[in-house]
Amino acid sequence: MKVIICCLNSKYVHASLSPWCLLSGVRSFCKEKAEASVMESTINGNIYDFADKIISESPDVISFSAYIWNITKTLEICRYIKEKHDCKIVLGGPEVAYRQEDVLKKYNFIDFVLAGEGEWTFPDFLNNLNGDLSLVSGLSYRENGKIITIPEKIYADTPPSPYTDEFFENLRGRISYIETSRGCPYRCAFCLSGSCSPLRFFDIEQVKNDILKLAVSGTKTIKFVDRTFNAKAERANEILEFILSNYGTKIPQGTCFHFEIAGDILKESTMNILSEAPKGVFQLEIGMQSFNEETLKAINRKTDTQKLIKNIIKLISFGNMHIHIDLIAGLKGEDIKSFERSFDIGYSLKANMLQMGFLKLLYGAEMRENREKYPCEFNENPPYEVTSTPWLSKVEIVKLKKCEDALERMYNSGRFLFTLVYLLNECGYTPFKLFMDFGNEID
Repeated sequence: MKVIICCLNSKYVHASLSPWCLLSGVRSFCKEKAEASVMESTINGNIYDFADKIISESPDVISFSAYIWNITKTLEICRYIKEKHDCKIVLGGPEVAYRQEDVLKKYNFIDFVLAGEGEWTFPDFLNNLNGDLSLVSGLSYRENGKIITIPEKIYADTPPSPYTDEFFENLRGRISYIETSRGCPYRCAFCLSGSCSPLRFFDIEQVKNDILKLAVSGTKTIKFVDRTFNAKAERANEILEFILSNYGTKIPQGTCFHFEIAGDILKESTMNILSEAPKGVFQLEIGMQSFNEETLKAINRKTDTQKLIKNIIKLISFGNMHIHIDLIAGLKGEDIKSFERSFDIGYSLKANMLQMGFLKLLYGAEMRENREKYPCEFNENPPYEVTSTPWLSKVEIVKLKKCEDALERMYNSGRFLFTLVYLLNECGYTPFKLFMDFGNEID
C-alpha cells in the first residue's frame, strides 16, 4: 500500500509538524506493509502542480491535514486528484475533526475523515482499511448510504518522535516546531486546545533529545506549540534550564526558542531562570485576550489581570527577550470602550509586539457551537472571523481592522517607535485613539 501524507503550509518558512507526526505513527504502529512518505507545499504555490506531483507517485491512500488557513485549497486539490486518480482520500486535523459527518455529506470526493491523535488513529486506519473499519477510533466513513462515526479514543502515552531523517532533509533551516505536551489547563470558549484531550506531558527525556536534534538541524527558531508551556512550573523550569545548560555547546549560539505562556501563573523560580538567559535565546508569547474581567469570565478564562500586568512588566525589564502580547477583539461583553481600555493597558506595557487579533469562530469551539450564549455574526468562510457582536457593530469592527493595520505598520514594525513616543507625550493622544486616527488615514 502506497501512502502519501500531505500538508499545505501557510508559508514555506513554516515546517508543519502534522505530516511528520503521521509518518512517525505509520512507522511505529502500522502492521500492514505501508510505503509512506510526506509531500508538502504551501497555499501560495500552484496547487494543481502539487496535485499532479502527488498523482505521479500513484498512491493508494492520500491524507491531508486540514486547518483554517489551508482547508479551501486542500479541498480543491482533493477534488482535482479524485477526478484524475483512483485512490482513497482521508482528511484529518482541527478544521474537519469537529464536523466529520458534514464534510462527508458535502464532499463526495472525500472518503474518510479522522479525528483524534493521528499518530495512533492514522496507522490504525491503514491497518484496517481492507478489513473492519469499525475498529478505528475517531473515523467517519460511508457504508451502505449511511455515515458511520466511531468515537475517539483518549491516549495517555507519549507519541513517537516526528523527527525522522526525512524531516531534517526537508527542514532546510526553516522555523521548526516541537510539542512537549498536549491539551491545555484552560477551557477558553473560543479555543479548541482545552477541549481536545486532558492535559498531559510527554516523556521528558524524549523532549530533551528532540531539542538537541532540532538545535543542530540548521533551524534558527524552534517554536514550542504547547498551548500553555508553563502550566507545570517545575517541568517548564527543567526544560528552560536544559536549554541554557547546553546553549553554546550542544545547542549552537543564535538558536532562539519561542514559548506560549500564561503570564499570570508565572512562578518566581521561572522568572529567575528567564532573567539569566543570554539575550535572544528565548521569546515569549503571552495571550492576554482582554483586561475586562467580565469578558474573561464570560469566555471561561481565569486570569489574574493585575498579576499578569506585573509579570509582563517584570519580564520586559529583563531586556533579554522578545515579548509578544495578544489581545482579541470581538469577545463577549467587550464593546469599543472596553476594548479601548484593554488596548491602552496592553500598549502601556511596552512589549516588543502588541498583536491585535480578531475573534474566529472555529468548528468545535463553544463560541461557535452555543450561538444562543454567544450571539455573534461571522464570516462563513475560513478563517470565520467575527463581523459583528451585540457589543461591537460592523462599522466598529471595520475601524478596528484599520487600527490593527496602523499598529502593524507603526509599532510592530519597529520603524516609528520614537515618533510614537513623541506623539503620545506631546499631542495629548491615548494609544488607542492615535492608532484609530492613523487607521482612518490608511487607504
